[in-house]
Amino acid sequence: MEGKTLLRVTIVVLCLAVTGLGYQNSNGDNSDVIPIATRAACDGGSPDCTASLGQTARSSFGHEYLFHVLGVKGGTPGIKRDVVIECKRAAIFVGDWSCKPKP
Repeated sequence: MEGKTLLRVTIVVLCLAVTGLGYQNSNGDNSDVIPIATRAACDGGSPDCTASLGQTARSSFGHEYLFHVLGVKGGTPGIKRDVVIECKRAAIFVGDWSCKPKP
């Protein structure tokens, strides 16, 4: 009987840990993610680029940011465009954030 009890307790603890990590991703502080997303919106942080955050969508598995970008694109200055940036953690719920433009 003790083996089953230990298994049940382990499953409950794992479920609570996954729930807590998902909650942290969706509702936690995202001030460290926004600069990474801004650099991704400006093609790697181009000095001739200005990106202003328009809209955010956050879930347990990642974030999406809409940026209004004014800058250089393909050598042409003054291009205005909207870019959606998708940010995810290295290992679903934990790890460093990485961001890239959404296709």
